[in-house]
This record gives sequence, C-alpha cells and structure tokens, in this order.
Amino acid sequence: MTINFKNIDRIFERAEKDGRNFLLEHEVYRMLRQADLRTPKFIFVAKGKKIDRADLADLKSPELVLKVVSPRILHKTDVDGVMFVKNSPAAVNAGCKKMLADVPGKFRDWAGKFEKRGSVRSLSQPAIVEDIRGILVLEKVQYEKFGFGTELLMGIRNSREFGPIITMGAGGAEVEYLSERIQEGKAASIGSAHLFQKKDILPHLEPLAVYDKLVKPFRGKAPALALPELRDTYFRFLELAAHYSPFKRANRFVIEEAEVNPFVIRAGKLIPLDGLCRFSRFHVSIKDRPIAAIGHLLKPRSIAVIGVSERMNLGHIILNNILRQGFPREKVYVVKPGVSEIEGCRCVPGAAELPVTVDLFVLTLAAEQSYDVMADLIKHGKARSVIIIAGGLGEKTGSQGLEEKIVDLIAESRKKGKLTPAVNGGNCLGIYSKPGRYDTTFIPEYKLKWPKNPPSNLVYISQSGAFMVSRISKLQRFEPLYAISLGNQIDLRVSDYLRYLEDEAKVFAVYVEGFKPGDGYALAEAASGILRKKGRSIVVYKSGRTPEGRLATSSHTASVAGDYSVCRAVLEQAGVIVADSLFEFESFIKGLMGLAGKNFSGNRIGLISNAGFESVIMADSIKNRERLELAFFTDATKERLSRILGPLGIDRLQDIKNPLDITPMADDEVFVESARAMLEDPNVDCAVISPVPMTMAMQTLPPGDGYVESIYNPESTSSRLIELFRMTEKPFVVNVDAGADYDPMAAHLEQAGIPAFRRSDEAVKFLRKYVGAGLKIQRLYRR
Repeated sequence: MTINFKNIDRIFERAEKDGRNFLLEHEVYRMLRQADLRTPKFIFVAKGKKIDRADLADLKSPELVLKVVSPRILHKTDVDGVMFVKNSPAAVNAGCKKMLADVPGKFRDWAGKFEKRGSVRSLSQPAIVEDIRGILVLEKVQYEKFGFGTELLMGIRNSREFGPIITMGAGGAEVEYLSERIQEGKAASIGSAHLFQKKDILPHLEPLAVYDKLVKPFRGKAPALALPELRDTYFRFLELAAHYSPFKRANRFVIEEAEVNPFVIRAGKLIPLDGLCRFSRFHVSIKDRPIAAIGHLLKPRSIAVIGVSERMNLGHIILNNILRQGFPREKVYVVKPGVSEIEGCRCVPGAAELPVTVDLFVLTLAAEQSYDVMADLIKHGKARSVIIIAGGLGEKTGSQGLEEKIVDLIAESRKKGKLTPAVNGGNCLGIYSKPGRYDTTFIPEYKLKWPKNPPSNLVYISQSGAFMVSRISKLQRFEPLYAISLGNQIDLRVSDYLRYLEDEAKVFAVYVEGFKPGDGYALAEAASGILRKKGRSIVVYKSGRTPEGRLATSSHTASVAGDYSVCRAVLEQAGVIVADSLFEFESFIKGLMGLAGKNFSGNRIGLISNAGFESVIMADSIKNRERLELAFFTDATKERLSRILGPLGIDRLQDIKNPLDITPMADDEVFVESARAMLEDPNVDCAVISPVPMTMAMQTLPPGDGYVESIYNPESTSSRLIELFRMTEKPFVVNVDAGADYDPMAAHLEQAGIPAFRRSDEAVKFLRKYVGAGLKIQRLYRR
C-alpha cells in the first residue's frame, strides 16, 4: 500500500481550521494509518458524549486506556490525564466523567508551578475546561517486555539547515538519559530523509546499541522483530519526511516534527503508544543558484578593483597580489577618480566608466559603501562576479540591514532578468585561484608564502579566511588549485563551489561555521555528487558546536551554527569525513592527498612495529564507530615472513601473527620486506607501519657527525618505505613515534606523499576513519 498523502493533507487542513499547527493524538494515529502503519484501535469520545457497547466492539482488550485530549495538555501524565479502566461502557463513561472533572484543576496546579518562571500563561479553570476536546479511548496494548529496547523512538524533525531528519533509537522515558551516556551513534541513529534509499536503512541502523537485541536471537529467544518490519516502518517515516519536506514547494505542508515514543512490539509488529506532530507551510529554496557564473569568478578574463589607494592599503595589497600571480596587467582596472593609473593598471573614476563588463570585480571599501557600489554595477551591467571583502558586513550591529539590502538587490535584479553578478562574501578574505592566475587575499607576500610546488588536486573552501590561510601556511607542501574564503555567504555558498568544481579536484577541505536555511542539506547533496566519482574525498571541520561557539559563530559570519550532531550525521551519511579536531583536519588533508589513487576493498588491517608496546596500542585503537578488523595472515604469508625473519632469529622470539612485532633486532631490509609481505597478503586491505626509530639496526637519522647512517640512503627504512608506497595500490600510513631528532625522517616520508604520524593511536584513528568513509562511499555509490 502507498501512502495516502491527500488524506493526510486533509488531516492537516482540519487542524489548521481549528487554529492549530499540530495534531492531537488521535489525529496522529489517523495520519500513521494513512501511511500504512499499524496503530492501536481507538475511538474518540467528544466532550459531553457517552458511549454504548457497540462503540467498544472493536476494542478487544480486557482493559482500556483513557487519555485526555486538549491542545494545551501535552504531558498527560502530569495532570492525571491517563487512566486505565475495565472494558465496559459504564467504566468508560465513569472514567471520562471523572477525568473531565479532575484534569482542569490538576492542570491549573501544574501550570501554577511554572507561572513564576514565565514559561506558561495563567489560565482560568473555565478556559481549561473549554480547551478539553474529549477523551481518547484505546485498546490496552499487551507487548513484549525484555528490558533495554522494549520501547523504541522513531521521529521526524525539520532541521533549519538540513531539512527533514529521521531519528531512531531506544525510547521511553530514558531516551535523553541514554543519549547522553551511550557512545555517539549507538544510542540513536540520525539521517537525512533525502539521502536514503531503502537498501541503506538496515546498514544505517545496524550500529545502534539496541539493534542486535531487536533483530537477532537473544538468550535463546527468537528475534523480537523481523528485519522487514523494522525496515518498512522506518521507510514509511522516510517517505512522510521526504514528501512533507521544506524543499518541496509543490506540497503545501511541511512536517516540522513528528514522533512516536514509544513504539512497542506486539507479535513481531511495531505498535505506537503515543505520538505527536507539528506542521507548517514554511518552505525553503535550495535551487536556482548562480553556479554557472562561478566560472567568471574563478577564471576571469578581466578584473576590476575598487578601494585602492596610491599608498599601500588593503586594496593596494590585493592589487599587487593579483599582478604577482601573473594576471595580465592590461586586463586589470582600478576604480579610483583623479588618477590615471596605479601599478601600471588603468584607473577609471567610477564603476559605470569601466570600458568593459569585467568578469570579476573586487570590492574592498567599507561595509557602508558596499550597497551603492553593488547598485551601480548592476545598474550599468559592469560585472559578472563580485568579491566583497568589506569587513563587518552583516556582523556588526547596524550592518545587518545593509547586507539584507544587498541580498534583496541581487534577488530583484535576477528576477528581472538583468545581468547580475554572482557574489562571494561579504566579510571574506578573498580568493586564490591558480588556474585563474590571481590572488585577491589581502595578506602581504612577506606574511604568506604561497607554496611553489606544482599545483595539487586540493581545494580549500572556508567560511573563515584566517582559518584558510593558517592551514595553507602550515601545509606548505600543497599548493591548492583554489583557496576560497566565503565569509557571510550572502550569495554563493559552499555547496555552489562543490558543484562547480566537482570535476576539477580530488580533495576538498571545507571549514564551516554555520549555514543559511537549507544549506546544510545542499552541502551534503553536493558532496554526494562529488563522492560518486572515484578517487574523490571531502573532509569538513565544523565549528560552533557548543552554546559559546554558536554565539561566536553568529557574531563572526552572521550565520547559524545549528545542531552539530545532525550536521555530523548527515555529512557522514553522504560519505564526508568529519574531522573532530584541527589536528585531525590537517592530518586528513595530508593523508588524503597522499593516498589519492590508492585502492582498498575492505576494512582488514595489518599492523607492524619493531616495538611491543606499539603493537598493543595499535590493536587497542582499531575499533570505534568506524570499525577495522585485524587481518588473519594466510599460511603462505606466515611462511614468507618466517623466511624473512629467520636469518636474524626473530622468528624464534615472536609468534608470526597480526599485529606483527619484529623486535628492535630488525634492520632496514627485514623491517620493510616484512611490511611488503604483509601488504601483499590477500587478507590485508590496509596497514599501519610503525618503525620506532631509535634502534641501531635501522638508518633513521639524517647524515651527521658521530655516526654512519642516512635516511636518504636508498637502503634506509624511509627510502625503502617510499619505494614500497609507490609500488603498492593498498593504502598504508607510517608512524614515527620519536622526538625532534626524527623530524627529518617524518618529513622525508611526507615529502614522498606518505601520511606520517607521530603517535600510533593517531595513525590508526586516521586510517580507521579513512577506511570507514571509503567503505561507506562504496556501499552508497558503487555497489
């Protein structure tokens, strides 16, 4: 049976006519029935009505449940609004009468506790009585009780940033308690309704702490719930959420929140015992973005700059940076009255006097001057794209109106079909474009040395310009194709750049503080488009996770940080790697760049070290939310390792197993050949290789006085590992757990593209998340 959306619309319409944006409990059950979901059998007894035996004919349980129905009473048990009575007309009528008499006073007493806090409005008892619509009479559902997992929660929530979100987990009164104390991803599953297919549901739910107890035999008993029942119930919620999404303007209503808590299990079927639903007509547009115009922005044929002084100022620094990157001087214009040229670039008195419509206009004036310049550009059709550098726009008190005026100006111009520039900013640091041969950041050359290596397949997209240039400064080995500082995102968003650049780069490093409405989902959707292509990776660092961070986000980029748990869950659902820390973000940039082009087919990891403690720590670190499994070496690999280790007698000191501890006796050749044998085992998909470098048996230092060894010797451990890295298609990382004397060894490895870590647990954690994301991408897009 398909969902009868027309009948559900009628339920919402009737509630609207009653002045409500929410459904009463019996209306929730009616909605669920239209979605082909089971509910308890019930009848609604309007206030002042009585029932007879015929009314109770379908309610077969010996006891019945009475629940008060009122728009004001959401927590019925707090006001004695729930009662159990015998299944007889007399008992039901008596119970209804008593409840209608007692509940108003109970509610008034309950509300009085909160009046002083200002959280509820004082109501007279007649008003409370008037609000009671009647009594809901339900069969008493007998259900299986087996402790944790007996009661389940399933719900829909419309996230401002990500749209309809589906949540499922253990339910009942302890749901918040469990969510706070059970590992993230185990207490409740969170996902975007728009990113699911039916085949994705069970793998998505499998990590839940309650999953195995529901669908697998437990203590000799058959599974409480069949997999199809769980999948199909969840899928109905997905269909409801996706249909009543804020992104679908063709549908009149939006489900803001719908929840069943709890679902219980009766005879292998899920039955709701309580429910709520709020709805609205608030829609959000995430389409009609000016993506095509990004080509003019990133690869312009002409550039104009306003705000350049003849002396050195912010605008003049930007002009110098543009020219330093090789952009043709004759194609650069400066808007400045009274001057003929600056730095050899032609000056014009105003935007209207530009001799051509420029592909890129860089606006570096103060925030209060930005609107007039934008209006002038649009009026005369003089720019196809604009970067607004102006600081304080939309952030400082009083500037929000200016930003809104610019947004309205852009929207109105596009509506009229006029030439309207795509706008990056405001309050941004600028953009660096290697293909476009320009740099519009206002960092002087002597403060930020752009990498001179061949341009990589890396793109930075960041709401914070300072965050972006700090990463570039620290990761000098990688010259990005593009480094894009977005600022307030008054027009172009992160998702727009991802869509435009999906075929130009392989690694996208994204820093986000907050989102405009719908932008979180747009980012996830754009990411899924990129990750469908083999060899692409996206790593995101999301700030604004705490109340204090969210407040700072609002003042920094004039955006809303939102719920971090939802952000993380939806982005990971799309296959994005979400970094927990700055260190992890930077590690992933290095690691993803190094491992680009590597292939793996599973999560079976091989671990090798020349120190016992490393083997133990690495083994301890392999399991978390993203699971790795220790590989079991084949007999052929064990024999091969025995031959490698035998000449040094190591095979007599240690068992040959995973993790492989080959002791400090292993020299350069034995260590790396053992790693090679492990990687060539068909049971091994990936590896962490951890040479503790203080052993005399290995060459792990740069040339120096007092010893004869060199990491640059082709026979050294690092040189041999570099050769191995180039030969194998399997991903591996190296850990160098030692002090500053061994920085050259780590640098030698990294220069060759090998992800090098300085702590074994960090090495395993990186590979764990890398493999977890890769397997998810394979499952989602290349099954």
